[in-house]
Amino acid sequence: MKKTLLIITGVCLYLTSFAQFEFGFGYSNQSPLGDMAGNINAAHGFNFQAGYRLPFAGKQFVVSFETGTGRFGKKKVTQSFQNEDMSTAAEYPVNYINFANFNHLNLRYEVVKNKAITPYVQLLGGYQSLGTRVRINVYDENDFDDCKPLENEVTFRKGSMTWGYGAGLLMKFRSRSACNPLNGTSLNLSVSRIHGNRIDYVNVKQLEQPVSTQPTNDETKPLTMQFVNLNTNRIHNHTVAQLYNSPLQQLQIKLGLLFDLR
Repeated sequence: MKKTLLIITGVCLYLTSFAQFEFGFGYSNQSPLGDMAGNINAAHGFNFQAGYRLPFAGKQFVVSFETGTGRFGKKKVTQSFQNEDMSTAAEYPVNYINFANFNHLNLRYEVVKNKAITPYVQLLGGYQSLGTRVRINVYDENDFDDCKPLENEVTFRKGSMTWGYGAGLLMKFRSRSACNPLNGTSLNLSVSRIHGNRIDYVNVKQLEQPVSTQPTNDETKPLTMQFVNLNTNRIHNHTVAQLYNSPLQQLQIKLGLLFDLR
């Protein structure tokens, strides 16, 4: 057992001595494609990554883990919620915050080595999610409207396993100065095509419509919240958004800094 541990430790030290670690961060843009493009906007956010340069094939392969988050919309819409008997209605401001998260494992291959501009191709796979946080504002708790929300906030989130491919450029910061504080730093620009399974999500481009009273159809299903009738104390549901279902397809654009740890 001790001999096995010594061998494993020796191999790890050997690989580490010939390897190179890196980390980076930057801006990310997740633009929907296909059917999803008609329902949601692009998500703007940021990402972080940590990578390990593999000690073979000229050290041109890098495996890295990347995580990121972004928002693809924020709106406030005043909606009308009617009692079960349709006699009276209460109006409340409803806030929608829409977010997109991803976690990917990337395999990058640099086409050339140690150049000022290094093109690369990459494969990636992981998990992505789309979500919407719905919050109903009740400004006056003493305002005895006939219909009140029992819960002021609900979060809907769905995700999918993903895979993709892309390409990019690493542009090194170089200087003739003997002391270059940016030595080992590159500007990283990449474009990737992301694919995933079908997922449910809130159609944020339809929030201006009175979704609280819209009937459902074959393409949508309701996202509901619980309300109480203050006259009868009956608990019932109101629709606050419509959920759509599409294959997850995105064009992911990232721009950031990448630091070599030598």
